[in-house]
Amino acid sequence: MSLFSTLLPIIRSVFSKWTALQLSVSHSMGGPQSQAKYEAFIEAFGQYLIRNVRPSLTISALEQDIQEYLDEILDEEFNTILDDGSSNELAKLFIRYIQLIQEGKLADVQQELQLQQSTTPAIQMSVRNDNENDSSSSEEDDDDDNERNNEIREEEEEEPMNETKSQAMDVDEEGWVTVRRRTGGKK
Repeated sequence: MSLFSTLLPIIRSVFSKWTALQLSVSHSMGGPQSQAKYEAFIEAFGQYLIRNVRPSLTISALEQDIQEYLDEILDEEFNTILDDGSSNELAKLFIRYIQLIQEGKLADVQQELQLQQSTTPAIQMSVRNDNENDSSSSEEDDDDDNERNNEIREEEEEEPMNETKSQAMDVDEEGWVTVRRRTGGKK
């Protein structure tokens, strides 16, 4: 079996758990052909890995190349810009999987993927939790309770948000405001 045919089910499995990509596809952020683009992305990424994973590259250079490729495809094809670092995590994961495959440890990769598949995808968990909150036996009581709870939550959330905003922005003597990132994304 070729490396490409070995990688395709691995890529499909990992991409099925990638929340940012799954949300982009499910919300048709790539246009009406989002599902077809997703399928093409799986094959294109497999071909990309086959062409570009070379022992001559350092792991950090390889990680950066893979991350940039993933970021570029999500931006150009699915109109999604990632700030969560997930593309970097996936780059590291794919490098590790390829190394294991090259060492003849495909069974280890498959076992890890099976463990991951046994859990519910994050996107489905989010939808299910939202739907569970929608069902109620007495709508009037629930509406009153929800309004009170929302008011309390809003009051509790306002204070920390105001503190965070003042900490994240510094005003210099000329009146310019410096805004800092909370996530420490790309520099």
